[in-house]
Amino acid sequence: MVPRVSVIIPVYNVASYIEATITSVLAQTFTDFELLVLDDCSTDGTAAVVQGISDPRIHFIQNARNLGRAGTDNAALPHVRGEFIAKMDGDDICHPERLARQVTYLTQHPDINVVGSWMQNFGASTYLNRYPADAADAQVLTLFTLPTGNPSVMLRATLFRDQGLQYDEDLRQSEDYDFFARYLRQLRIHTLPEALIRYRVPPDAGKKRILTERATVADEVRERLLREWGVTYSARELYVHQAISMLGLETPVLLTEVEAWLHKLLHHNEAHPLFEPEALRRGLGERWFEACYTYQQSRLGSLRQFWQSQLGQGQPGGSQLLKLLIKSVRNI
Repeated sequence: MVPRVSVIIPVYNVASYIEATITSVLAQTFTDFELLVLDDCSTDGTAAVVQGISDPRIHFIQNARNLGRAGTDNAALPHVRGEFIAKMDGDDICHPERLARQVTYLTQHPDINVVGSWMQNFGASTYLNRYPADAADAQVLTLFTLPTGNPSVMLRATLFRDQGLQYDEDLRQSEDYDFFARYLRQLRIHTLPEALIRYRVPPDAGKKRILTERATVADEVRERLLREWGVTYSARELYVHQAISMLGLETPVLLTEVEAWLHKLLHHNEAHPLFEPEALRRGLGERWFEACYTYQQSRLGSLRQFWQSQLGQGQPGGSQLLKLLIKSVRNI
């Protein structure tokens, strides 16, 4: 019988973790799935661990050469038989109800073609990765960052079979963000507001290099998205956009610059509609709050500018506003 779901796990040198990952998939309450494990030329015995696990739903595929994450995801597509494709990393853990809840949601919402979830970090981080539930809000978030957690997503296979969507095999990092941004108009993304994935964050000596490469590719993705939307921008405006996307203290910007740029995006959407107007206003309002919180000014300047701007209307909740107040007072 043809399975309802095809779970894809690209693996590379995860011998210490892959058994626990596969076990969490095999323990799903939803059982109508196949599990495609693609080994990208691991050198640490990952393949032997996978091949030592006996379950008829597991299909082990060995890449002839190292393709990277994007290339391996694409290589899996000809083997997919399911109606839905569930993505996962080779060192993460699935909640037992993950597949059941995502299949139910996609079945009940034919207008949605991607469903993700929150992700709970474990290991070197305990951060809870939250994403917007509404598809229009997720689309707006793509202007700045990932709209949902890639290792948590389930997609309709028709996106690949009928519409020809693919990952960019030239990218070794941030291929997921590139995918969501490149197909912004085709994807309708909903995120279930619960952590259905435990996302492993290992200590890694090469982490700085990887993060630098991810940030560089993400900058390129954001600039391409703006350009294809038809937004005109100066070098400084692009710098501001990248800074408020990363929200790094090492790249300070003036809040007057941030406010002007966000208003420019609002006005551009009026002339060249791409985002649902209210969703764009919400998303830019949230980004305005984050910028005011991150780029603090003396004498309560950040708090005053936040309140005086129309972007602050309806933003944020009480607990967040208290955080902004406390941080502003500390910077007096």
